[in-house]
Amino acid sequence: MQKIKKVLIVGTGIGGGTLACALADRGIEVHAIDNKPSISAAGTGICLLGNTLRALDSIGLKNDCLERGAPFQMFREFDATGTLIMASPIGDNCGIKRPELSNILESHASRRGAILSKSISVESVIDKGKVVLVSFTDGTETEYDLVVAADGAFSRLRDRFFGEEHRPKFAKQSVWRFNARRPSSLDGFHIFRAADGTAVGVLPTSAENCYLFHMENSQEHLRYPDENLDSLLIERLRSYEAPLIREALEQITSPADVLFRPFDVTLVPVPWNRNRVVLLGDAAHAPTPQLTSGGGMAVEDAVVLAQVLGEYSADEALKMYSQRRFDRVKRIFDASYQLSVYEQNPLANRDKSAQLLMDSYRFIAQPC
Repeated sequence: MQKIKKVLIVGTGIGGGTLACALADRGIEVHAIDNKPSISAAGTGICLLGNTLRALDSIGLKNDCLERGAPFQMFREFDATGTLIMASPIGDNCGIKRPELSNILESHASRRGAILSKSISVESVIDKGKVVLVSFTDGTETEYDLVVAADGAFSRLRDRFFGEEHRPKFAKQSVWRFNARRPSSLDGFHIFRAADGTAVGVLPTSAENCYLFHMENSQEHLRYPDENLDSLLIERLRSYEAPLIREALEQITSPADVLFRPFDVTLVPVPWNRNRVVLLGDAAHAPTPQLTSGGGMAVEDAVVLAQVLGEYSADEALKMYSQRRFDRVKRIFDASYQLSVYEQNPLANRDKSAQLLMDSYRFIAQPC
């Protein structure tokens, strides 16, 4: 029974970083690479739902996230003036800055014995049956038992081994994001809804900070000049009079404070491997963010893949990985996309959205 002993992970984001920790914990030799020179200080935040915290806890990462992030258990909905509409407890969650989460993952992976290489990319990949020969842009080459494509929604490895037909497609929605100081009133996830159906969400990411986001619908893939992002966002949120939002907008001092990203989605059919090359996270399934579960699904992927690789033969493990993950991921992908569609006509679909959100979060809370 041949088991996986040496793994290359391409991409050290949320999924790749979690996998590096989980595999190294099981005594598997791990080499994780990234084409970036270091962890970016840019970026906003991510919400770790209860299922994600449970998965991180299984590999010893939960406590660091809680200590360096912002645990919360409350959801509040307001109108655009800041008047409270409703409040509800929502179980254990944690907001955290993306760079902070990346630091946690990479530091744990290194301490557990994984080798992390920056500013390096894959030059070529030759599948030799039981091993994969990989050449790198620094001129070196090495054989691995398994190569994991954790290189995001626009994965080059996926394009090469699975075909370009799985490249992401525009979901007719984009998001504006920016960071701000956390006000004392922010005790959980808050959402502010305007009369026209648009909304602004606010999530704590630490004791001192939070991030805000605003969705924009469009039929075409939008592109805006970087130098105008701050003024464009401020104009879009002009109708929101809630003090929390006004105070956050006042903290925007340059276009670099604002991030804008279209939603490009994909879901690759199983199996997620082509012999000894396997997909993980956004490379296999990149949803819209309505259920705040893109990163969470990548974490679950990593925990499940590490578990089966540590317990079964290579072929059995890769088959089980796809079988265990696909139905769960597809349900969350489909629900997220449907919520995005509902938000493109929000006033007509508000009741449908509320019911789908409730049903989906019950499903997400189940063990993976």
